[in-house]
Amino acid sequence: MKLSKLIASTVLLTSVVLSLTGCGDDKALLDTSVPNVIKVGVVPGPYREILAKYLQPVVKKRGHELKFVEFTDWVQPDSALDSGDIDANLFQHQDYLNGIVKNQGLKLSSVVNFPTLGIFVFSDRYKTLDDIPEGAQVGIPNDAVNLARALRVARDLKVITLKADKNEQKASVADIDENPKHIVFVPMEAAQLPRSLDSIAAAFVPGNYAYAAKLDFEKALGAEDVKEPIKLVIAVQNHRVEGVGKFLKEAVLDPEFVKGVDSDAVFKNFAKPAWWPKN
Repeated sequence: MKLSKLIASTVLLTSVVLSLTGCGDDKALLDTSVPNVIKVGVVPGPYREILAKYLQPVVKKRGHELKFVEFTDWVQPDSALDSGDIDANLFQHQDYLNGIVKNQGLKLSSVVNFPTLGIFVFSDRYKTLDDIPEGAQVGIPNDAVNLARALRVARDLKVITLKADKNEQKASVADIDENPKHIVFVPMEAAQLPRSLDSIAAAFVPGNYAYAAKLDFEKALGAEDVKEPIKLVIAVQNHRVEGVGKFLKEAVLDPEFVKGVDSDAVFKNFAKPAWWPKN
């Protein structure tokens, strides 16, 4: 009888311990705290400046501060976030994040879409796309992702058509179907495109390189219609979505941040997220 009671007591105690441990694990999976200093991973380009100029004041008004951690490639920011070395990052679009999560098993989530630079068409010689003559040389980025994007932009601007049976995400110059003006597309390093405008008719320049070269977005001959999946996102660890993630989302949605971006001579030209208030 005593043995039975002892076994029963042991089972009950084990159940209580497991129950408490389970509760502890559940709590560990959810972090609703917001650090006083929020470390945000960024890469070189305009987004750190937007954060510093227009989001930092909103964050400070709410009793916190942003600290920027700059990375030089597109691998480290997600690795650092996943390991908890930083609290959030802003450098990638949703499609890229989805791929990283799927392929590397990182536990990261986006919390809000952000104003984003797409690809712009610039020229030192011509004022419209129609002005570009037949057979002209036009620069496009030579990396596979941006090359395909540039060709999609050219298609959307009615400069060319692409083969219907080709995956447009992987399009190359060989996939051009119709090219009425016989434009010669010249792939080159994206960073070289702004510096080549004096020797080519036009160039499809990714926005961050156009920004770095101080090109005037108001004078662009055309611009990419940046869809939601390729707009940049602020990302955090999964278990911090309701903490620092929610805080940053609310800061980005703050009318003060929106007003600041819309009033900026350069940043107002960025593609806005779907949630952005209509003017």
